[in-house]
Amino acid sequence: MKRYEFFNHTADIGIRVFGSSLAALFENAGLALFDIITDISKVRDCEIRQIHVSRESVDELLVEWLSRLLYLHATELLLGNSFQIQTITEQRLQGEVRGEIFQENRHVIKTEVKAITYHGLAVYYEHGLWNATIVIDV
Repeated sequence: MKRYEFFNHTADIGIRVFGSSLAALFENAGLALFDIITDISKVRDCEIRQIHVSRESVDELLVEWLSRLLYLHATELLLGNSFQIQTITEQRLQGEVRGEIFQENRHVIKTEVKAITYHGLAVYYEHGLWNATIVIDV
């Protein structure tokens, strides 16, 4: 099963994310976000950050999860390459991101991501698989 795929969107980047569970969907969304930002194969998992998020719907929860990851990248220059959701419901999650701090001699920033948008956002369960469509403002 593929974890995610990108699609063209006017001036942004669209992502379709897939997961066998809601936790896997969120983990794969984190991976897709950092795949847009950098070559994740060059990122080691020597830093860990815990993330706790609560929102009123699963759609909002996904946007907040990705926004928190983007905030860590913007404020700490953290590049994520591994994501683990320890607990999740459709309104709350506790998870972690592993990765390392950007090093100019080791990492390349492929695309600067500005924000996670609500445009075209959808999270749904269909045919035994969790799916999400997300548009990233670049």
